[in-house]
Amino acid sequence: MMSESTFSEDLLAGLTPEQREAVTSPQKRILVRATAGSGKTHVLTLRIQRRVATDDIDHDHVLAMTFTRKAADELSQRLYRAGVRDVRAGTFHRAALSIVNQYRHDRSLPPTVIEPNRRKLVTELIAQMNSAGSVTRDWQIPQIEQELAWSLSLGLRTSTYVRAATLARRQCPLPLGQFAELIDRYIGLCQSRAVYDFDLLLSEATRILSDEPAVRAAFRYRNRALFVDETQDMNPLQFALLREMAGDDPDLFAVGDPNQSIYGFNGANPTLLEEISALWPDTVTLDLTRNHRSTAHIIMVANTLLEAGARGITPARDDGELPNIQSFDTDVDEAARVASWLQSKNQPGSPWKSMAVLARTNAQIDVMASALEHVGVPFERRGAEHSPASDLTGAPLTRNRVLRTEVPNAVALSTIHRAKGLEWQHVAAIGWSDGLLPFRSAHSESELAEEQRLAYVALTRAEISLLITWSRGPVAGHRGERAPSRFLAAIEEVISSERLATAPLSPADGSARAASLKAKLISSLHQPNETSTS
Repeated sequence: MMSESTFSEDLLAGLTPEQREAVTSPQKRILVRATAGSGKTHVLTLRIQRRVATDDIDHDHVLAMTFTRKAADELSQRLYRAGVRDVRAGTFHRAALSIVNQYRHDRSLPPTVIEPNRRKLVTELIAQMNSAGSVTRDWQIPQIEQELAWSLSLGLRTSTYVRAATLARRQCPLPLGQFAELIDRYIGLCQSRAVYDFDLLLSEATRILSDEPAVRAAFRYRNRALFVDETQDMNPLQFALLREMAGDDPDLFAVGDPNQSIYGFNGANPTLLEEISALWPDTVTLDLTRNHRSTAHIIMVANTLLEAGARGITPARDDGELPNIQSFDTDVDEAARVASWLQSKNQPGSPWKSMAVLARTNAQIDVMASALEHVGVPFERRGAEHSPASDLTGAPLTRNRVLRTEVPNAVALSTIHRAKGLEWQHVAAIGWSDGLLPFRSAHSESELAEEQRLAYVALTRAEISLLITWSRGPVAGHRGERAPSRFLAAIEEVISSERLATAPLSPADGSARAASLKAKLISSLHQPNETSTS
């Protein structure tokens, strides 16, 4: 079926010069570093749409990839609405499955079997090891599963795990040597069951492209233009697959925001964006720094969370109201105040579905849900999905689902991880105390940096108003009060400075400020001119 894509040059009219360049550039390889709210997925979609509509590339030669089920759904919906109906779009897992399936079909091998539930496999493996004399407790299984996910996402095996885990200062649930052996035991179990988990699927697809020249040539012939969205979520295993897909001279367009890389537990590494330029040195890098979502005051606050050396966000909207920080004695008091704040925002033009409460953990969402239920505020929980879940699980994206996506008129209760990529008019970011944000398990420099990026993601979901809250209530299982999050000091400082700068002056203060400015002006006029002596 031929693509129905059309592209009117009028679609470029509303773009900034930077966005327009990203959409229309004739360059073969482009890396777009785009801040929150800068329209990066919109730019990627327009570029695909324009290239297909102008016959620069055939729709059947395009492969668009991303890293989470939610992002894959969003990308597919945008392409569908743009009239690009036949482009292959989905997660890296879906692309990998296509490669492995084709390889096995061509060799009359049994179809690929995916086991999406790694916990099931790990539990079986631990039972086998315990029956052979090991002593591993059931409560360690979630930790083992998480460490295994990290290890496989980096492509680690028995011979390489110990050194990598030591350098990364991993808090492994087992002695390092014992866990290294467990990795190979796990892989052996999957092979004996003739199943792949998601990471082993990526590894197998990478191996096939690397070892089978005919398969590699066929893949590259069909997938001549690669588009990668949310590239900051890429882990080394996915990068290895991209490298094999792309070859030495790829047609590649990648977009991402290193400041929104929040899946470190899955091996994601924001520095891999720069590896694209290192691997293909003639890659053109474009920066989208203008935020079209949030008010200037929200951007001012979010900028305090950018890492050293990161480019600040430029707001495209007026100042708006100043974000507010409030503290409480207990989590229950905090939740009650947030519920009241949400009620005050429920005005014409701001329905319940335009609001969200974002938390670091699902336990915080439980408290918030009780408070909203108590006052009769409708809410929808979105907190269960923490990991970058694959689009190989869950309901498939159908035409009917694309056209009839409906959002209930309810306040969204979500973990910050689950909220990435979404936006609301009014956002309450709760639980900003040490032990929650940053989370108590974050110890290393890289882990704390990721918690800071997570905080940045939370704040940049807000369009119009932002409330940040924390409570002194003790963390479960610990004595003593909580302290405010270390991220709050810089935020409070800029809010205080802005409040002073915009506060109305009394007549006396106004006269004093005017006199001071006049004195500075007179002084500058009497300074001798500086001339160059070179």
